[in-house]
Amino acid sequence: MATQDKRILIDYKKLRNRHNVVKPLLKPLALNYQRLDVSPIGRSSTEHIVAAKDNISKPNARYDEMRFRTIGELRAMYYERWYKISQNREELFYLDRAYLHFYMIEPSISEEKEFALLHCDPNEPDNAAHAKYKQSLHLHIECSDSSCYPHCHIWPHAHIALNTGYLNHVLKDIDSLTQAVKEAIYMLKEEVLDPLSKHI
Repeated sequence: MATQDKRILIDYKKLRNRHNVVKPLLKPLALNYQRLDVSPIGRSSTEHIVAAKDNISKPNARYDEMRFRTIGELRAMYYERWYKISQNREELFYLDRAYLHFYMIEPSISEEKEFALLHCDPNEPDNAAHAKYKQSLHLHIECSDSSCYPHCHIWPHAHIALNTGYLNHVLKDIDSLTQAVKEAIYMLKEEVLDPLSKHI
């Protein structure tokens, strides 16, 4: 995709403050909001990460290994990855991806199993397979029981788009996307986490 075609562009000032926008987004999910730390992580001069964690994360964990508690034995990971570009002599950053993952913890073996994933890949090339679903906020439903045919062979690979038909509006700018993420998080809390909390 050509540089001028990048979606969700922001300047460094807005990017530097992005962690202050992300933390309230995650409030409905965080078991202990006061301990939730959302901060920028310096990766390189061209890559910028915003990630969430609480005190269950290992001190030197990579951004995609950071976790925070939600309900029961459920943990979550959230990060955004931004890349720097120059456009019209201005230094900007575009959103490569925003990922929210939920993990069930198997207490007997202390192993994580992905449960549900909310992804957004706004700059997926338009001609890529499933692009219109991947560019949108989309869900992946994980399944670890391979005997559960056909469910476990279909759902983890399906991109269940939440904004089909409204993609141009959602990807108009960072504020529109942030609002869509906020609504998706509330939906996941009310439709998944709240019912799940009665069973764990």
